[in-house]
Amino acid sequence: MTVLGEDHKLQAKQVRTTLELLDNDTDGLRQVLYSYVNLPEGKMSTRRGTGVDLDDLLDEAIDRARDEVEDRLDDRIRDDELDEDDIERIAHQVGIGAVRYDIVSKQPTKAITFEWDRALDFEAQSAPYVQYVHARCCGILEEAGIDPETGMGDVETAVDADLLATEAERDLLETIARFPAVVDEAADDLEPHQIATYTREFADRFNGFYRECPVLADDVDPEVREARLALVAASKHAVANALSILGVAAPRSM
Repeated sequence: MTVLGEDHKLQAKQVRTTLELLDNDTDGLRQVLYSYVNLPEGKMSTRRGTGVDLDDLLDEAIDRARDEVEDRLDDRIRDDELDEDDIERIAHQVGIGAVRYDIVSKQPTKAITFEWDRALDFEAQSAPYVQYVHARCCGILEEAGIDPETGMGDVETAVDADLLATEAERDLLETIARFPAVVDEAADDLEPHQIATYTREFADRFNGFYRECPVLADDVDPEVREARLALVAASKHAVANALSILGVAAPRSM
């Protein structure tokens, strides 16, 4: 498989045609064409001096993410204190993740306009929006005394799913169950943006569950509590795996 810019579409077709005229089998040849990444002010051009180096872009993303994280320190719900090393780690995870996610979330054949405000928006459908779901899952599990890395072990498979009866719970369960099929389809179609689209839907479903279904509240039935904790653990694993496929970090805390 060859990955090319869209401006090489004609050359790729010419090479294939030439090989076929020379009696070569071209069935195994596949080309994936990607459109350009533009800035809001227009198309980048090295000749006009409007090009942006990737290293500079990532450095700027990390700086902006660091500012965003520091601005949100006073609004954090979790009682774990972030030191300078934590802030720097999260800035790298969120900043680099925002760039990768914003680009990979677009269909390859469509031109991409990269905008800082959209890519780093914690409230919109961006990498930080999805990453925060993973961090929230970790926070719930930690508060319940569960290691987010190991999850609940056999408890996750032993939970009675019938206890998860609300619409929000069933929607989240259905979304988790669809994940393997989404990965297969994205791989078959060579369209990684399908995974990004899935993560945004997943984040919406989890946030709906989080709003409507208390997990650790005192008045929650113990069996329902265990079922919801298992659902949170499964959500944590699913969103972490989806972000990993996209090459985006899954922060444990934000």
